Amino acid sequence: MAFTMYDETTIPGIFRNSVEKYGDNVLFMNREGSSWKEMTYRAVKECVDALASYMIGDGIKPGDRIAIYSNNRPEWGIADLASLSAGAADVTIYPTNSAQEASYIINDSGSRYCLCAGKFQADNLLKEKAGLESLKKIIVFDDLEYSDPMVVKFKDVIADGSRSLKEAEIDCRIRSLKQGDLMTLIYTSGTTGNPKGVMLTHGNMVSNAKQFLEHHPLDFEPLVAVSILPLSHSLERTVGLNSLIFRGATVAYAKGTETLIEDLQSVRPTACIYVPRVLEKIYEGVMSKLKDAPSGKKALFGWAVGVGRKSVPYICRNDRIPFPLGMKYRIAEKIIFSKLRDALGLGRIKVIGIGGAPLSDEIYEFFIAIGVEVHLGYGLTETSPITHLNTFSTIKRIKIGSCGPALPRTEHRIADDGEILIRGPQVMKGYYNRPGDTAEVLSKEGWFSTGDIGIVDADGYLKITDRKKDLIITAGGKNVAPQVIEGMFLNHPMIEQMAIIGDQKKFLVALLVPSFPELQRWARDNGISETDPVKLVNMPEVIKKYGEVVDELNRPLGRVEQIKKFTLLSSQFTQETGELTPTLKVKRKAVLTKYCDLIEGMYAED
Repeated sequence: MAFTMYDETTIPGIFRNSVEKYGDNVLFMNREGSSWKEMTYRAVKECVDALASYMIGDGIKPGDRIAIYSNNRPEWGIADLASLSAGAADVTIYPTNSAQEASYIINDSGSRYCLCAGKFQADNLLKEKAGLESLKKIIVFDDLEYSDPMVVKFKDVIADGSRSLKEAEIDCRIRSLKQGDLMTLIYTSGTTGNPKGVMLTHGNMVSNAKQFLEHHPLDFEPLVAVSILPLSHSLERTVGLNSLIFRGATVAYAKGTETLIEDLQSVRPTACIYVPRVLEKIYEGVMSKLKDAPSGKKALFGWAVGVGRKSVPYICRNDRIPFPLGMKYRIAEKIIFSKLRDALGLGRIKVIGIGGAPLSDEIYEFFIAIGVEVHLGYGLTETSPITHLNTFSTIKRIKIGSCGPALPRTEHRIADDGEILIRGPQVMKGYYNRPGDTAEVLSKEGWFSTGDIGIVDADGYLKITDRKKDLIITAGGKNVAPQVIEGMFLNHPMIEQMAIIGDQKKFLVALLVPSFPELQRWARDNGISETDPVKLVNMPEVIKKYGEVVDELNRPLGRVEQIKKFTLLSSQFTQETGELTPTLKVKRKAVLTKYCDLIEGMYAED
C-alpha cells in the first residue's frame, strides 16, 4: 500500500514521515559493554507498532495516560512514540524518583501503564502497588523475572504485539489526534510540596521543535548527538529527540556523566544539548590535566587560550579576525585547539546547546575560543521548553552572557517587577487538575509568568538575572541575586557546589562543597596526607585556605553581596539526599531545613 504522508502536527506523524524518508538511517545507539548497538528508523518503527498494537489490544484508549519511569535508552523513545501512536498521552517520571514520588505522579495523572527501566523502578512500584488504583500493568525494559502478574517483560510485549499488529487502527488514531490534545504530562520538580503536572499538547511540542529548527537550523551532515540529559525533562525531549527525529538524525545514549568523554570519543557527535555543569566538568578536567603537564606545554597552552579569548568577540560576530591576531589564532588552532577537541571527542562538533542554568562567561568564552560553538538558551517546562536561544554566529551574533533572542512566533515582555512574561504557541495548556495554580501564572491573554527576573537589551537578547523566588532580601532591605554570585564562586576549581543564605539576615553566609579532587591535590602539595573528606573540611589549614578563596572571590562584589561566613560540607548536594532537583538545581528550602543548625551557628557567632 502506498505511503500517505502525515500532517506535521503530531510527533508520531512526524516520526512516520521520517521513517519513510530516512528508514535505513540509525536513529538510536546504545552502549552494550564496549560496543554500540544500533537501531534504524525502520527497526524502531517495528517496535513502536508492536508496542502500540499490544496497548490497543489490551484496552488502551485515546486520551489514556501511560507513564515512563526510566533512564535514557532506546526503549524510552519507543515507549514514547508507541504511547502517542496509540492515541494516549505519556507521563514522565525521572529514573531516580523514589517510590513515593513515582506513586504520586502515577496516581495524580491516573496512568494505566508504567513502562520502567529495571529492578529499582519496578520494585518501587510494587512497594506502592496497593495505593496505585489506576495502574493496571508494569512493563519492564530489563529482562527480569517477577511472579506478580501485573509485571510483564518488554520483550514479551513486543513479541505479543508483533503477532497481532493493528496498523490500520494505529494509523487512524494518529491521524485523529488534534493539536490541542494532551501529548505529555511533565511534572515540575517543585522545591516545596508535590510537583505539578505540566500539560503540553501536540501543538505545544511540535511548535517548539519547529521554532527551534527554524531559528537554529541543523543543516549539516552527519547529525549525531550524544544524549545525557534525562528524557523525562522537556529540554532533552524537544531538542534531543523530537527535533532530531524531524531531521533523520542519530541519538547515542551515553552511559553517564562519569564516562561522557569516553562516549564522546567513541561517537564523535556533531551536535549536543547539555546543562552548564557538563561543560564545567569538561573544563575542570582540562585544567586539572594541565597542572601536571610540563612547564613548556603549560606556557604554550596558556598562550593559545589567551589568543583564543582575544579572538572570541570576532568569532561571535562571525567577523574576520584582524592581522596579526588572526595569524596567531590559526597557529593556535592547528597546534592546540584541533588536538584538544579531538582528545575531548569534539573533533566533529558543530554546536553544543546549553540550558537549564546560567553558564559563566569564563567557560563560555573558553569553548568558543577553542573552536566549539556554544549556544546558551532559556526556557521552562511550561514553555515546551525553549523561548530564547543564541544561534549560529553565521546567522546572528552570539552574545556571551545572554540567552539569545526569542524564537519565531514567541513574544516576551518584562513586568514592572522585572519578571519575564512569555506568550507563544509553545506555552502550556495549564497544570493538570490545578486550575487555581494555572490562573496564577497564565493570564487570559496567554501571558505566562516565568518566575524569572531578567532584562532584554536593545537587540532583543534576553539576560536572566535571577529566580524571582530565589531573590534574597537582606534585613537592610537590599535585593541580592544569589545565582549570579554562586556562578562566580563555582568557577573556582576548588568549589564544587554552593548555597548562599541570607534572607532577612544582616549579611550573607554560604554552605560550600569543596571539589575534593582539587582539595586533595592542594593538601598533598602542602604536606597534608589526609584524604577523608569529613576530616579534611574540619582541618584549620583547609578552612584557612577556603577563607582565602572566599576573600579573593568577594573582592569584585558590593559589600551587601559579599559572603561574610561559610561552612565547608563533607558531602555533595544530591537528588537522593533531597537538596537537588532532577535537573540539578539547588532546593534552597530543603537546604535551609537540612542544614539549619549549621546556618544558625554561622549567624550566632556574630
